[in-house]
Amino acid sequence: MSEASRRWTGTITWALLVLASMVLIGYGIARANWHIWLPNPADQEESWIGSRYIFAGCALSLAAAVWSGARENRLWVTICVGLPGALVGWAALDSPYDLKRYLAAVVSFPMALAGVAEVIRGRGRRQRD
Repeated sequence: MSEASRRWTGTITWALLVLASMVLIGYGIARANWHIWLPNPADQEESWIGSRYIFAGCALSLAAAVWSGARENRLWVTICVGLPGALVGWAALDSPYDLKRYLAAVVSFPMALAGVAEVIRGRGRRQRD
């Protein structure tokens, strides 16, 4: 296996990890729903199940950020890839029933996608400045 194909394999795997984290967070947010007042017990259980998906996606996002640092990507790419895990995870822990999770996802998902696009645009090469 050549160096270029190894580099692309690592880049594609890393990008899929970032996208998988965003899918898990998005599914968890959609499943957890939001409530103005404390929901009834059945909706609380559904919200807790959605929160598990959110926390799994946040763990993947933070793992992708650590891997990005190990791959020697640019610092802003590493920060942007870890933002969904940090922001959405914080919002889900702080208030599991309100709109903070949605707002954190709206802010952090485009930044994570920008980080992935930068790495793909750079053809998977290490770009630490």
